[in-house]
Parts: sequence; structure tokens; C-alpha cells
Amino acid sequence: MSSQSSPPDSRPLGTIEFELTDLSDARQVMDDLPPGVRELEKLAPGYWEQRRRKSLVTDRALTGAALDWLIKLPPEVRPKALCEQFPRVANVIADAWNDGPAGDRLFARLLGDDRGSRRGFPADIEHELKRLVDFRSRPR
Repeated sequence: MSSQSSPPDSRPLGTIEFELTDLSDARQVMDDLPPGVRELEKLAPGYWEQRRRKSLVTDRALTGAALDWLIKLPPEVRPKALCEQFPRVANVIADAWNDGPAGDRLFARLLGDDRGSRRGFPADIEHELKRLVDFRSRPR
């Protein structure tokens, strides 16, 4: 084995390297949270509950608009389990059903996980949602 030593450092012994920076840039770096800290905040108990809107009466029952929407759907497409278990979601879908872009965004949010920590809907509900997306995308 040959013992080659690395070239000596060209800096004089005892010096510290630094770069010039603007004070406001340095302050901004110190004010920013380290990577991952903001995500930890989202795991704290009660974090999402505090951000959720307040419950409304219509969250526990189907609205008239939702009932009208359901009647217009073919029986094989009607989301029975969704309406029973998540009437609030059914009400929101009914309101957005005929609004193309808003409906598309709604289904993307319902079936996707933009938070990274959602459990998602039960399998039967997810199946009904996908069936609604499929039906909605068919030409009429």
C-alpha cells in the first residue's frame, strides 16, 4: 500500500471559511423551519380538526338537491353506501355534478391524497366514487 498524503490545505492554520451574505438573507434562513418540521405539525392530534369547517345540519342528511341528483342517476350508478355513510360528501358531489371543472377537481380530491396521510374511503365507497367518475365522463 502506498501512503499518499492529501495535499496540504492552502488556508493558513486557524482560519475559517465564510461567504459574504446580506443580513436579510441570513435572517430569512434563520426564520425558515428546517425541512420536515412543518410536516410533523400536521401529525399533531387535533391539527386537521381545527382546520375543518364547522358542521352543518346538511352534513348529516341528504339535501333536496342531492335527492334530485340521485333520482336522475341510473339505479346501477347511484352511490347508496356513500349516501348512507357520508351524506355530506354526497351533497357536495350533487352540487358540483354539472360543473365540469369543479366536479373534476372534487373527484380528484376525493380519490387522491394531497395530504399524504389520509386513510381514504372504505373500498365500497371508493368503488362507488370511481363508478360515478366513469359515468360522468361518458358522452351523453
